[in-house]
Amino acid sequence: MKFTRREILKSSMAGGVSAGLLLPSLQAQAASKQVFDYGSNQLDWYPAVNNSANAPILIFVHGGAWALGNRGQVGSKAKHFTQAGYNFASVSYTLFPAANAQTQALQVGEAVNWIHANAARLNADPNRIALMGHSAGCHLSSLATLTGAAIPVKALICNDTRAYDLPFLAKVSGGSLPALYAPAFRKKAMWDAWSPISYIGLKQQPPTLVAWSGGSGRDKVSKRFADALERDGTEVHRYDGKRRYNHISINSKIGSERGKLTTAVDTFLGDVLNRNV
Repeated sequence: MKFTRREILKSSMAGGVSAGLLLPSLQAQAASKQVFDYGSNQLDWYPAVNNSANAPILIFVHGGAWALGNRGQVGSKAKHFTQAGYNFASVSYTLFPAANAQTQALQVGEAVNWIHANAARLNADPNRIALMGHSAGCHLSSLATLTGAAIPVKALICNDTRAYDLPFLAKVSGGSLPALYAPAFRKKAMWDAWSPISYIGLKQQPPTLVAWSGGSGRDKVSKRFADALERDGTEVHRYDGKRRYNHISINSKIGSERGKLTTAVDTFLGDVLNRNV
């Protein structure tokens, strides 16, 4: 019997399905891994395969409706990006309900800043840090970057969330948030504060790749967020995966196939992180 993503998440939140069933069991495939405490939580660090000095850094934040998932769910990303010459890191954050979105975003920022501060001993370049998140991790990466919690981010990859603007999402969803979003964002008074779009214009933002799948309404909210960034002067790249990917595969296929999505991510990172080097 196959479960839909909605059924798995709803059952998990109710305690009926273990968190391990949330997403495919995709473990990192890289030659070596180190685990570091960054303060509030831990991160996995995969050094670039060529071990070159001052290699760029790609930091990944997992999804899971803010309440599930773990940093080990990176699929082929660690193998792909370390072989491509990047140091790769995957970050844990305290899950809901033990932490709300604001705390989670601050933890993502703390992890990014820890990596920046320790880049020299990690044989990495502190001036070439990219941050990528999927689903809830996309929301948290966006929130951490746009608020300034993750100061040294030079490139941002936003992969398929509908949580860029919570009041707008509720408006287009019949007046309330979709079921998967409602538990983590039950405090309506905080919706604006928890919406990355609220912080556009606060400071200059790094070049951003916004990607979306064919999941319900994801193209509309993603394009709206990308348009808002672009109007403020941010360099925005877009990847329309509506006809190719669902919400799960737009994450799992990065690095696991040499298709247009992986190429788009590789091209974006190569262009942005290698400027002025």
